[in-house]
Amino acid sequence: MSKLLVAAVAVGAISAFSLAPQPAQARHCSIVTATAPGLTQGIATNRADRRRERYAANNLSGSGLRAGPRHSCQAWGVGQSLRPTCKSGAVYCS
Repeated sequence: MSKLLVAAVAVGAISAFSLAPQPAQARHCSIVTATAPGLTQGIATNRADRRRERYAANNLSGSGLRAGPRHSCQAWGVGQSLRPTCKSGAVYCS
């Protein structure tokens, strides 16, 4: 009878430990930005996106896009260069 009681207590302890909430896994996130010039704002944005994606694919193995992309461009204007420059940024987490 005592062997059965010890086995029951052991099974109960193991199941209680298994059902206990586990600490969340630490998540590592990186902010990746890329800048590229182009003849138009659309071309510059596409180039910046491709550079950002290529960097993430080559350097952040196992990471996925978490937020973004966000774009910002320096527009055409007086005193500006003739070619706009755009920046693409996103957050990647593993």
